[in-house]
Parts: sequence; C-alpha cells; structure tokens
Amino acid sequence: MPRVLRIDRKLSLLEKPPLLPVKHVGLTVGDILVLCAGFEDRAIKALKVSLEAGESGYSVILINYLPFVAENRLEEIRRICQAHCIPIQGLQYDRPNPSGIGETLLTLPGMKRGNILVDISGMSKLLIVQILAALGKRPFGFSGTTVLYTMAQSYPPNEYEVDEALEKMKGDPLYSAMFLSSGVFEVTVVPELSSTSMEGQPIRLITFPSFNPNQLAALRSEIQSSSFTLIHGIPPLKENAWRPAKIKTMNRIDSISNREDREASTLDYEETLNLLLEAYDKYGMTDRIVVAPTGSKMQTVAVGILRAFMDDVQIVYPTPRIFPKPHEYTTGATQLYRLDLDKFSAVGNREK
Repeated sequence: MPRVLRIDRKLSLLEKPPLLPVKHVGLTVGDILVLCAGFEDRAIKALKVSLEAGESGYSVILINYLPFVAENRLEEIRRICQAHCIPIQGLQYDRPNPSGIGETLLTLPGMKRGNILVDISGMSKLLIVQILAALGKRPFGFSGTTVLYTMAQSYPPNEYEVDEALEKMKGDPLYSAMFLSSGVFEVTVVPELSSTSMEGQPIRLITFPSFNPNQLAALRSEIQSSSFTLIHGIPPLKENAWRPAKIKTMNRIDSISNREDREASTLDYEETLNLLLEAYDKYGMTDRIVVAPTGSKMQTVAVGILRAFMDDVQIVYPTPRIFPKPHEYTTGATQLYRLDLDKFSAVGNREK
C-alpha cells in the first residue's frame, strides 16, 4: 500500500508559486479586489495601477479599521471607485475585537465565484493571517486567490534613530523605543486561529523579532514557551542590511536560552514558509507549535498559508498598546508584486 504523505510534507514538496514583480494588476470582469483603507501611500497603489491600465469590470471590498483614524484613505478610495463606476462593499475590522473577520468576508456577495485578489499592502498582520486562513479553508481552497503587495519607498526607523534608542536602553532597561508601535495591549488569540491540539505539551514559540522589543517580551511572558524558533528577517534592499543585527541587540536575543536562530527574506515568502514547515516537521510531534506573525507582511503571508492547512498550529499576536502617528509609518510606493496561490489547492485536504 502506498504511503500517504502528511499534509505538511505535501506542502514542503510542492513547487511554490513565485512572487512576481508586475506592471499591471491583471483585474478583469467578475474579479473582486479586497483592500484596506490604510493611511500608507502604498495602500492604494494597486487600485491606481489597475485604473491607469484601463482595467474594469471588477468590484472592490473595502475594509475599514476601527477605531477610526482620520488619516485613513477610506473616503479617497470611495471617491475613486465612484468616479470609475466600480461597485464597492464595505467591511469593518475592529482591532480590539478582531474575531471572525475572515468568515464574515466570505459571506459577502460575490465571494463564492470569480477570482479574489487580496491587497495586503495596507493590512495589519493578524488580519492578513485571518483572511488567508479563511480563503484557504474553502472547499476549493486557494483556487482563484491572488495576493498583491506593494513595497514602500521608505521604511522607518532609520539607523540613527535605532542607535539613539539603543543608547537610551543601555542607561534605562525600562526604556521603550517607539518606532512602528510601543508596548503590548494584550497577546491576542482569535477563536478561528486557536488550537487545543497537544494541550499540556511543551510549547515551541515561532516568531519574528522586530523593532518593538515589547512584542517578544510579552510573548515570552504570556506564552510560557519552553523553546523558541526565531526567524530573523533579511531585507531585500542593501541599504537596510544593518537592521537584523540591531533588532537582535534591541531584543537581547543572546539572553534567550533554548532557541534556534533562522534567517529568511522579508520579501520572499517561500523562504519563511519552508522554515515554518521545517520546524513543524522537526518539532510538531512532540511540541505544541505556536506562531506569532510579527515579521514583514510577506512573511505573514507564509504564516497565513501554513495556518490554512494546519489546524493544530496556534496563532497568537501581541497587539500593540500605542501606535505612532501616520506620518511615522512607511512612505512612498514602489514595486507592485503579485502572488497567485492556485498551486496550493493541489495539496488537497487540510490537516484535521
């Protein structure tokens, strides 16, 4: 009798679809574009590129964040869609109460037919995982599903700001550097991404150290994991090559025992997905796997794909207590990328 491969091994052997730079979105009649009304410049790049190329016949699902932020591009996107006669549906995402957003999205008209293009450029990381996990769990899986991602021109903080923060941390261990966020409100667990598998077993926490050291500190405190897999992001741009070493220093990585350090591109999702699958294969039979998607947006896509298939993987997220002002986020919008997820549908049934 032929051996039946575990679902994670099927994913490992699958030839992953590439993330491709594109000049056009490729939207056509009947397609649905899902995007967020964020305040970053790149949040509306894909929509503008599509219109500049003369693409038409598609509709838009616009996700609006709560609590309200005046700088969000909600009204701007609505005006653009109205001016070009693009049908638009609204969906609210309450950050303090994020449960069920993926399932709610699937109930909207049109979501059960046509192609779904999800622009993650303006999305929060937990939302990315929730949406991809929901789409991947449909009877036809990721068939007809595409991820769109736009790189920013400038990514804060700069090296001078980081060095200044590190100096302050030397003199004050309680000093909290605030770049993209500061402090942790709570470690969020939504029901649809939770797991009771292997309760009572030792926990291996897989996470991505960032410029917010409070996130890793909160995870270590709340999760009570006995071992760690730390995936350090490698930026694709040479001018940001200094970041991984400074993030390690800021998070005091060397003080964490029983850990393994891995590296993966912040842009190439496949590197991260392969590391996640490797960790699952190595530790999944003995440890309870908990993943906190605190890395880049494309690394978060890898987490979402994994969770769509592996129900026994627990997803948690250290929700920031304070967010800085919109002008302190990324600025500009450069290359647009497209990732077609259809190939993942060939994997078949998900892990039960």
